[in-house]
Amino acid sequence: MRALAKGLKTVAGRVFLQANWLTRGRALAYCRIFGLYGWGLFLSIIVVSHGGKNFEGLPICSDFVSFWAASSQVLHGHSAEVYDAVKHHQAELAAFSDFSFGNFAFYYPPTFLLVCLPLALAPYRLSLAVFLILTAIAFVGALRRLLPQRWALMPILAFPGLVIGVANGQNGLLTGALFGWAMVLMRARPFLAGLCLGCLVIKPQLLVAAPLVLLCARRWWAIAGGLCSGSMIFAVSWVVFGSSGWNGFFHMSHEARVVFEHGYVQAWKMQSVYAAVNLLCGREWLAYAVQGMATVMALSLAGWLAARSRALPRNARSIGAPEMAVMIAAMPFCSPFLLDYDVACLAFPLGWVLLQARDTGWWSGEKFVLFVTYAYLLGARLFGGLTHIGPTPLVATALLFVVARRIAPREWLRLRHGVAQYCARGGQKEDVLADRNPAQA
Repeated sequence: MRALAKGLKTVAGRVFLQANWLTRGRALAYCRIFGLYGWGLFLSIIVVSHGGKNFEGLPICSDFVSFWAASSQVLHGHSAEVYDAVKHHQAELAAFSDFSFGNFAFYYPPTFLLVCLPLALAPYRLSLAVFLILTAIAFVGALRRLLPQRWALMPILAFPGLVIGVANGQNGLLTGALFGWAMVLMRARPFLAGLCLGCLVIKPQLLVAAPLVLLCARRWWAIAGGLCSGSMIFAVSWVVFGSSGWNGFFHMSHEARVVFEHGYVQAWKMQSVYAAVNLLCGREWLAYAVQGMATVMALSLAGWLAARSRALPRNARSIGAPEMAVMIAAMPFCSPFLLDYDVACLAFPLGWVLLQARDTGWWSGEKFVLFVTYAYLLGARLFGGLTHIGPTPLVATALLFVVARRIAPREWLRLRHGVAQYCARGGQKEDVLADRNPAQA
């Protein structure tokens, strides 16, 4: 039995920790396969669509319906009705009279309504195309600044998070691009990086880790930039939509929570810690408790790592910004309401670790973690629906620990050494017990 266990441990080490099977050529081949599958599936939906309807009878990139309808309401002078679920749905049905679909409610704050404001100036399909193209260019542009090598272009374009964001007609590429540009600008132009982060008030639940990380990293110019852009967007939204817009949003937020907790948004579609626990046991109080503990632990680790990142050698800090890698990697733990397109931004800490590995060599387990992080979004919803296991918390935990190990390698080695010593002592005790009383052992 011991020989078998040792053999299995050796095999697992080679497959998961060393991952020598994942050569550069194979990695690029897998990326091509993922890209062909993801984009091929999306293009097939476009090809078989009829009259702008997909195979489910919904408008193409259906989540964009809510954005476009909200813009139409505002442009026609009915901004207060955006946050009335019934009237907003009526606006959606009026715009798509030949369609039959459920309500795509507008759960976003007036800060995001500012972004949606011009969308209905163009027909739905043209507006959708422009929105997706611009946000995809911003997302890909930030990744290319981080990974400018020629070989990186194909994996970037094939990235499943990019496909998911486009296929859903969602804002995940926009928020991901803001995170990404903050990452690539943080070291050279921290104020501009802060301006990018401040713009994320369009989706404030993604910003929970930002203040703590920036404070611990002592990024004062970035904090100033974030305060400037964030407060300006808040002020403009107040001027444009008034108090009625914000009151409507807070009222709609309560409705959104009811919808969320009663399962009208299926838990297998969600990617948060809350959703993962809810899938496993279905107990709401436990899901909230675990979500809260995960948030506290992730924020505590992120703050410590951000402070520790100031001690990194200059050559490590020159590639992106390690504190931004920490901020983005911690984000999936900070909100119970999280979908797969929201975590497309994990491409940036993934790219940061990849660049570190190219400079200093691969560390144990990194190849496998990066491979899974890259690939899993393509089937995250399907995996959750079939297994009742939410994959994002598991993948995000692995990625966060990989980032942590790169930022604090000495502390990681001390922890690993301590765990190894503890396990060795435990093994010695078992051997002694076995010698003294084989039957009990």
